[in-house]
Amino acid sequence: MKKLAILALLLLPALFLLSQVEKHKVTVTNVGVLTRVLDGNRFVDDLKIDDFEIYEDGKSQKIEALYLVKKTRLDRKEASREFYPALFRHFYLIFQITEYNPKLDEAIDYLINSVLLPNDSLAIWTPAQKYNLTSEALKKLPKETISKEMKNILRKDTKIGASYYNDLLKDLKRLVRSMSSSTGFRDQSNVMSDIENEAATTEALSMELLLPRYRATLQKLEELRVVDEKNFIQFAEALKKQEGENHVYFFYQREFRPEISPTVLNHMISIYQENPNVMGELQDLFVFHHREIEFNRLRIKQSFADSSVIFNFIFMNKEPEYVSGLNMREQSEDIFSVFSEVAKASGGIVNSSQNPAHGFKTALESTEAHYLLYYSPADYQKDGKFKSIEVKLKEKDYKVFHRLGYFAN
Repeated sequence: MKKLAILALLLLPALFLLSQVEKHKVTVTNVGVLTRVLDGNRFVDDLKIDDFEIYEDGKSQKIEALYLVKKTRLDRKEASREFYPALFRHFYLIFQITEYNPKLDEAIDYLINSVLLPNDSLAIWTPAQKYNLTSEALKKLPKETISKEMKNILRKDTKIGASYYNDLLKDLKRLVRSMSSSTGFRDQSNVMSDIENEAATTEALSMELLLPRYRATLQKLEELRVVDEKNFIQFAEALKKQEGENHVYFFYQREFRPEISPTVLNHMISIYQENPNVMGELQDLFVFHHREIEFNRLRIKQSFADSSVIFNFIFMNKEPEYVSGLNMREQSEDIFSVFSEVAKASGGIVNSSQNPAHGFKTALESTEAHYLLYYSPADYQKDGKFKSIEVKLKEKDYKVFHRLGYFAN
């Protein structure tokens, strides 16, 4: 109990990182590029400084230093001048999930027991709260205690944070079944479910009331699921000002939205053609179903590339449930597409699997070793523009991962 009490003090909810960092302008005169080189899945650790080429906005740059880093240890260096890289690591685990996957226990155990070192730090953002695990906690507390408490917190916070979201999903299912019942439509392929029994209490409601409630509930659900673009950009900008290596792991769970099935919708249109109020609601609903959520993709990608963060996207796949009379529509394509691009722009990886432990372990192992390449941009101008970076290898056919570029501000 004493150990848990100590951990409770150390795992205090973290204030948003921006409040902890003094806002100031940084003049970029030296550029560091964390670079991973893979031969298949194997990290290539025998490359020299002359094996690399760096281009900024298409112009060749002189590489002034190469550091081979394995975990937090400087394994080898070649440098015409010293750059003194900060080798301690900050890990950020961000969970946007609606149900707890038991495989997450395995993922956390692996992180705590096999990856984290005494000088590392860890922040976990659950669906309900933010927590910091300091390097002091890692040094003082048994790993078993830390891992157990982390799993308990994530499991509890997922249930709390996703409760409203899951309640809205249940409401949508009830409303859809009520509308199906009100139109006289019955799906004979399945016996009456609990949802149908619950829906019977609202069958007397007119379609004029059911449709607006359904659309309003869809809107509430959409507001909960959309990732806040502004917060992610501010997060990236804050990490840019923090010394050391920043590793971000974004766990996102595949989502399905209960919608009126096409069969039921067509049936409704056929029987309410003479009712302008219902037809107007159906038209609004059709527009809502097919609207797209827009992200400033380029801005998010450039912000994370500029911050030198290694951003990894762990997409937790799952199969849709079958509910009679409902169409469980995939609604994760927009977020999957955007954050897959963010991961690639930062030199991180994308993993899509029903086993988040496997995806997390793959992402962690991929950044256990890397090169740090440094150069001073020729004809540098502090113009605030985004400068693209390209790292190439001379006469070697390996995969090269690195950040997309940086802002000259």
